[in-house]
Amino acid sequence: MSRCRGVLCGVAAALASCGPMRLDMPAVLSPLPRPAAGAVLQAGFARVDITPPAGVGLAGEGPEGGAARGYRLRLYARVLVLADGGGNRLAIVVADLPLGSAVLHRRVAALTARTDGIGVDRLVIAVTHTHAGPGHYFDAGAYNDLASSVFGYDPLMLDSLTARIARAVHAAVADLRAARVAWGSRAVWGYTRIRSLPAMLHDIPTPAAPPHAPNLLLPEYRVVDPELAMLRVDLLDSATRKYRPAGAFSIFAMHATGNAPANDLLDSDIPGIVERRLERHIDRDLNHRVDTAFVPRALYLFANGTEGDVSPAWPPQSRCAVPVLAVLPALDGPFTRSLWQWRPPTPTHVAACQHAAREAVVRIGEALGDSAGALFDALGSSLTDRMELARAFVTLSLRDSAGVLGVCPTPAVGMAALAGAADSHSRMQGWRLFGAFPIGLDEGSPNPDAPGCHAQKRELLDGVFGEWLNKVAVAGTLPSFAQVSVLQLGDRLVGTLPGEVTTTAGRRMRDEMLAAARARGARVSAALIMGLTNGYLEYITTPEEYTAQYYEGGSTLYGPGEAAMFGRVLAGLAAGVSSGDTLPSSRAPRIVGELGHKRDIVPRSPAIRAPDGAIQAWCSGDTLYARFDLGAVRDWPVSSGDVAARARVEVADDATGAMVSWDDDPQLELRVRARHRGVASWELRWSGATRARYRIRIPGRPASSAVGCSPAQP
Repeated sequence: MSRCRGVLCGVAAALASCGPMRLDMPAVLSPLPRPAAGAVLQAGFARVDITPPAGVGLAGEGPEGGAARGYRLRLYARVLVLADGGGNRLAIVVADLPLGSAVLHRRVAALTARTDGIGVDRLVIAVTHTHAGPGHYFDAGAYNDLASSVFGYDPLMLDSLTARIARAVHAAVADLRAARVAWGSRAVWGYTRIRSLPAMLHDIPTPAAPPHAPNLLLPEYRVVDPELAMLRVDLLDSATRKYRPAGAFSIFAMHATGNAPANDLLDSDIPGIVERRLERHIDRDLNHRVDTAFVPRALYLFANGTEGDVSPAWPPQSRCAVPVLAVLPALDGPFTRSLWQWRPPTPTHVAACQHAAREAVVRIGEALGDSAGALFDALGSSLTDRMELARAFVTLSLRDSAGVLGVCPTPAVGMAALAGAADSHSRMQGWRLFGAFPIGLDEGSPNPDAPGCHAQKRELLDGVFGEWLNKVAVAGTLPSFAQVSVLQLGDRLVGTLPGEVTTTAGRRMRDEMLAAARARGARVSAALIMGLTNGYLEYITTPEEYTAQYYEGGSTLYGPGEAAMFGRVLAGLAAGVSSGDTLPSSRAPRIVGELGHKRDIVPRSPAIRAPDGAIQAWCSGDTLYARFDLGAVRDWPVSSGDVAARARVEVADDATGAMVSWDDDPQLELRVRARHRGVASWELRWSGATRARYRIRIPGRPASSAVGCSPAQP
């Protein structure tokens, strides 16, 4: 997350009038695999729509994240299942969601273990970390209550995501076919940067750019991990009996923060553009599909790596100013007391920075998508139908086993977390008590005299409350467990962690994993880290970065030993991956989540009148607008999770009847304007119009009248 939440989290927990929900979360491990006939490697893909209704909180920006007024790019969960002749199956899910959730992971695994033999140890649910995705499904009250301005845990949100993702895993298993795969990687420079370079420069030895880093780049662009690692998958076509490109899974380190923090639409951000770019390349350029379906047949799972201190290369003008605390004169005269109030930026400024952000999202996403396409093409010559599949899994009890693990027994949020990230500060950055006294709300302001396990961390308001506020009001709302796994996919190891790992911490973990695996004689060539999986523990920094107490160090919950602890755990798992067996129950004990305060956030009431069938459309320059009524907000844009072959809202060329856009296009936005008796009034905006005439179509409804657009000539 890239916004403050700590103090507000503590206050909310301390002052809430009703108690938070507790949820017991058992784990279902995978059953003993059943060997299949032959030793053919198989793979299957699936996609499910997980776009929630408008009104949910946009998580990732902390309390400043607003309620979603609509959506731009739909949110999907994409699934890849791999299986070998020994009956071993591994399922990888990459969902367009902001944070991982242990309760979501365990609930999905409980369903897929029964139907598909995929329990918690063979299932990884990773998220892209879009900050324009929904909240309300997490396993910790701090995130349900304070991940956005819309607080609370909603069981319906969790149930919906669980059912849809489990159904997608089942569909991928049903799609299992003979496969050929290939691993590869390439360096992608210039689109990511280290956002907390002063903290990174504390690392020993000082991080240096690799020899192949472009010399013209600024230092913060040269010390990133530029690796785009990809597993290409081709599947056997039952009709032609030939292998065709089907999709890919990759890991790349980058925060999904292309959208401005003031964004008010659900959106999959830069990863959504990357995913669609490669999927269309596979469909059109490699498989030569000539149909006009806007839902790609290929699937691309674009997972996040060691992105803890890595931001996309968006321009400064794409960041909206935060509210400032301004003095306002009292209404009854100049000599009375003044009033303090947060003054938001102007609507003109917000519109300008959001426009710049959208342009950056498309530009960066298309460039990364093109790099992914080039790598995918290059892997075509090294495909094989052999791949060793194995896994190791463990659930760590961080508080109960803190002494053994080498971490602090009580989690703590630092003051630096309240100030926001270096490239996305919150309104609290630099704030002073009574306007004069600094209280540590600056990045890079550690307390060298701080006692105890958390060392240099300035805990929330510890100058006033000491450790009391954190221990009583905050620590209990944070996760107390971590689910960690290592997958062996051929000659690559993939370590999965429930947090945001910084670049140097990830590099050290990869080295430890690789050394441990080779010590046991494994033939592996590389190790990768996939963050934001199966839960969320905020940040994982090196001890040196922790002492600097930038945003990332302030958000490392279990102290300076956390990264080293996870490195040891990953190394142990890498040394003990196995296949063809079941794991002991001690690897996945029951855990209890403090979910926060239960609220009905997803709309539950059905429409009590039919929507008006008329669709009004008009043009203004290069933007096409339309207004129309639809059913209940909860039923739109998606009710079942099925990804239809045809769009639900279409922009069609009047002359040819061809669909030129639909409601999963980065140039098209849908906003809820009003609600009346359960019926929602929506507004469409499409910025891709040329000098032509268009109609808006909704299946089952009369199309709009044709309207002509006249964009200004360049």
